[in-house]
Amino acid sequence: MFANINKNIMNKFHILILLFLFNSCKAQTLLNSSIQFTSDLRDFKDLTALRESLKDVEIIALGEQSHGLGEVFNAKTELVKFLHKELGFDLVLFESGYGDGALAWERFDSLSAIEFTNSFSSNHYYNSEEILTLVTYVKSQKQNLKIKGFDCQPQQNFLIKRMTEIAQPLDSMLAKSVKFEMRNFNNLYQFEKDKDTLSFNKQLDKFINFLNVYDTFLNQNRQELLNSGTTENEIDAIIESNQIFRKTYSKIEIGDLWGWPFSLNNRDKSMFEIIKWHKEKNPKSKIIIWAQNSHIENKSKPNQKINWMGHSLKKTYGDRYYSIGAIVYSGKDLLGNNGPFEFESSNNTYLAYHLNQFKKDKFVLDLRTHHKTDFTNQLLLGMESYGYTSEFIAKERFDGLLFIKYSDIPKLIKKK
Repeated sequence: MFANINKNIMNKFHILILLFLFNSCKAQTLLNSSIQFTSDLRDFKDLTALRESLKDVEIIALGEQSHGLGEVFNAKTELVKFLHKELGFDLVLFESGYGDGALAWERFDSLSAIEFTNSFSSNHYYNSEEILTLVTYVKSQKQNLKIKGFDCQPQQNFLIKRMTEIAQPLDSMLAKSVKFEMRNFNNLYQFEKDKDTLSFNKQLDKFINFLNVYDTFLNQNRQELLNSGTTENEIDAIIESNQIFRKTYSKIEIGDLWGWPFSLNNRDKSMFEIIKWHKEKNPKSKIIIWAQNSHIENKSKPNQKINWMGHSLKKTYGDRYYSIGAIVYSGKDLLGNNGPFEFESSNNTYLAYHLNQFKKDKFVLDLRTHHKTDFTNQLLLGMESYGYTSEFIAKERFDGLLFIKYSDIPKLIKKK
């Protein structure tokens, strides 16, 4: 009797073991098959599916959850190479000042790769060895691939430098005033903080007036400037840059610079218009956008009222616009509220946690062709700038994901 009972117990135990093994194998099979991996970010041997998805795309945005992650820069550099070589993308627009980018590009041939890397963007995190690798590749392409900027913020070092140099031979007083007048834009933030409306309006008027004075100088002295070595493109770029500043800031009121969501809506509206202008000016050009994840997203995160640049790009270009959000599982971020910080998405409330279950160091997931009902359709956490987190549904927010298991901080180029 006891032998029969023990036999029955053992049979049931064996059945449970078999069921466990079956389900484990099934789970592993589902895990391995639920995503079409395109993981070779060096040689791109496995990017056939992504190439097919992008064949009709004219604007592709490569995101980054923060500007302070060096391995993200490396992976995006490899994707830029792929997009240029395989699909003919010919213009990279960075989340960097329009003026910095346009004027640095005009001197691209005369600047070394390091000089250009330190010039085209005033954002110190882009003055890094990882971005230098991209610039070195661009140098090898004989201007068949361009790097420019699309940001509207006035604090642009190379723009200020060239505005000073261009004015110096003809108007030394104007040249001397450039840095002072452009840098004084920052006073607006303090006046707003102090709720000093009178000083705010006075400073804003002074800034706009300076832009008008500089435009007048360029237009009245165009031929002399051309004779002295300034190029037509440089003159036009400064005029366009000044127009961007006027359009973005001339009608702001105290409270708008820091005010949420107006400050972000205003900036992203301007950045969208700059990208749209680039596309209209060169309709056959295929554009790569390099920016933080939020700027490129297709749809608002829950409970957010910000109209990010990507919303307008998706609305305007539809499927011709393709956004790739970068998701990092763990690492060290350069840009924390109190300096560099370490992070890890170690539980299942994070999107990165689920992507890390596939045991791949890097891969690209095409969400347009990914039809599984899985974590990509769930509300999960993602890291944002300065260590903040936000909830979003990956499949709604982006067209694709770039996953990176670990990233350290960028290797910043030391200034000589």
